[in-house]
Amino acid sequence: MQVKNLSNTLKIQGILGLVMVVIFATQGSVWAAVYGLFIGLFNALLLGITFKKANEKSAENPKSGILVLYLSAVIRFILLAVLFILGLQLFKLDPLAVVLTFVVMQIGQVFNLKGKQRLTD
Repeated sequence: MQVKNLSNTLKIQGILGLVMVVIFATQGSVWAAVYGLFIGLFNALLLGITFKKANEKSAENPKSGILVLYLSAVIRFILLAVLFILGLQLFKLDPLAVVLTFVVMQIGQVFNLKGKQRLTD
């Protein structure tokens, strides 16, 4: 069930990201939007892997599952910050296209929460 939800969420987020790429392509910021799409997919995949590991660990010890989620949040935050800094400073990409594409894709994560009482259901 979790894999199916992740697959559907990735599809929705991918479609939202591609829509943003098309929109920004008309404004000359296609590479910035593609980079935002990459960051969004990277974040979604890491989140899916984390939930899978947390579910496995929580079967043995519920506290270790929570620890995995907390550590993952810190690691993902740092990785996303590094990716944004690389894109905006090193590659000199359009900040609006990168950030807006990423944010719109994260809104797609809401569809993964439909019908759930807990985040890890």
